[in-house]
Amino acid sequence: MDAAVEDGPSGLLVVNLDAGESVLAASGALVDYVGKLRVERAREGVVRSVANARQRERTPVRVTADAATTVRFAPAHHGSVVAADLDGAGVAATREAFVAATDDARVGADRVGDAPARGSGLFLTTVAGDGTAYLAGRGRVERMSVADGDERVVAAANVVAFDADAAVSVERVGAVEDAAPVCRVRGPATVWTATRPAPGATN
Repeated sequence: MDAAVEDGPSGLLVVNLDAGESVLAASGALVDYVGKLRVERAREGVVRSVANARQRERTPVRVTADAATTVRFAPAHHGSVVAADLDGAGVAATREAFVAATDDARVGADRVGDAPARGSGLFLTTVAGDGTAYLAGRGRVERMSVADGDERVVAAANVVAFDADAAVSVERVGAVEDAAPVCRVRGPATVWTATRPAPGATN
């Protein structure tokens, strides 16, 4: 399998698969392909259906090539796609950020915060294993490292993903009830942020 993210804000992931190779992808992320492939409900490699989180995530599917195939994937929104090496621990991606992952990854669901449905938390798609996850965010996606003992506060609507084992909490910026929620990320950790906020990111 050979995968490449197209430069710029087009948000396209181009994957070349040999016969028998497969990739996990968000349902609805497939744009087009040249060749022959099958799209099936992903069973192996999916820890827990992300549809269980009130259907706020796109359930993963397995895309398998029956012959040499070039397939393109894109997120449901305008923005850029980045590759994140999993290195075993994995990443936790926010709603609609997960686009695809290599076949050796495991995909599941989680959440951070007490009540994501009421705007004080985030639903997450977790991706773990030794492969690569492809994530999308609105605008430009930036990867930042938070040193051990440091903290970084990011508007929840701009969070794309963070290390799955990172210490992250969701809180309000001010005392007013409609204050925008933020994620407080404690190091050591890596966090990916988007330069444009996702509408209704905490809904």
